[in-house]
Amino acid sequence: MATVQLEADEIDEILRTAGSGVLSLCDGAETYAVPESFGYDGNALYFQLVHDDDSEKMAFIETTDAATFTVYDESPAESVIVRGPIETVPEDDHAIAMNAIAENAAIPTLNVSPTAALETLSMDLYQIRPADVSGRAFGEQHGAVEDGRRSAWDGGQASP
Repeated sequence: MATVQLEADEIDEILRTAGSGVLSLCDGAETYAVPESFGYDGNALYFQLVHDDDSEKMAFIETTDAATFTVYDESPAESVIVRGPIETVPEDDHAIAMNAIAENAAIPTLNVSPTAALETLSMDLYQIRPADVSGRAFGEQHGAVEDGRRSAWDGGQASP
């Protein structure tokens, strides 16, 4: 099966339509990965993180210099990986973040713990401004060819 690098516009489309992925955080050599719903506005990924006071996720966010967010689909087979610092969304940008989340987040994130009362949970907005983005597609449904080269402008035909 051939593999191709996705073009920037293809990556952008996947991020605008995916709605959820896996957020990976770290604390030294220890890692933490969690599925998260997200919004994307072309500049940043936005997350509405609901948590209690003992949240392992929030503890890892505090120690993570560069987070990784992975979006993937099996049909068609494709993935996008975004890396960058994870930071709180400035208050002036809350409306931008909430709009992006409303546009394409897949999973409502209100009560994340079946044992926690809703009034004990907090909600914070976080963002990843991408420092590095990559995307790959696998198989002929993406126009992949045996040598792995193609152009977004030639209808998926092999590049010379």
